[in-house]
Amino acid sequence: MNTILKTLIAAGIVASLSLNVQAADIAPAETATPYMQEHLQRLERMKAMTPEQRAQERKAMREEVRKLTPEQRAERRKAMREYWDKMPPEERAKHRAERRKEWESMTPEQRAERRKEMHERFEKIPPEERREMRAKMKQRWEGMPPEERAKHRKEMHERIEKMSPEEREQFKRDMGKRGGMPADQPGVKPDEAR
Repeated sequence: MNTILKTLIAAGIVASLSLNVQAADIAPAETATPYMQEHLQRLERMKAMTPEQRAQERKAMREEVRKLTPEQRAERRKAMREYWDKMPPEERAKHRAERRKEWESMTPEQRAERRKEMHERFEKIPPEERREMRAKMKQRWEGMPPEERAKHRKEMHERIEKMSPEEREQFKRDMGKRGGMPADQPGVKPDEAR
């Protein structure tokens, strides 16, 4: 009986490993929806552009999305999420590194403008959708293993250390406005402040 159990467990492990290898062999771009394929091609073209051209292209992309109905936007978000989830972890890490490199190549003025645009877009989201987003983000954060959370905290501290004093102060002010937390009292819950 014990031998049969061990054999079944070993067979299950081997099967799961072989399925993972087969799943990794499938290129996500091939399984992507037509919208995602077009989006990926657009992102590839953007790599050859100057930062100003990329900013214009991003603005055009946002305008296109703004013109969509809420259902169409939800459909696109779902397609992007599915594509992202199917992407191998190495590729996701590579994508994040590219975005980080792009961000770090910007001047402080460009970053400030980009942050301002992101904040404005976030503010335009209906309050109930914003609450849902925050709840999902919080759930994801709380679901992370402590080591991963520590890694993310460390990365955030490193990013903040790289900021100029002006950027850091602006970041604190913005966090106080958006998060409902006082900028000068990190970690204090909004209802406990002052």
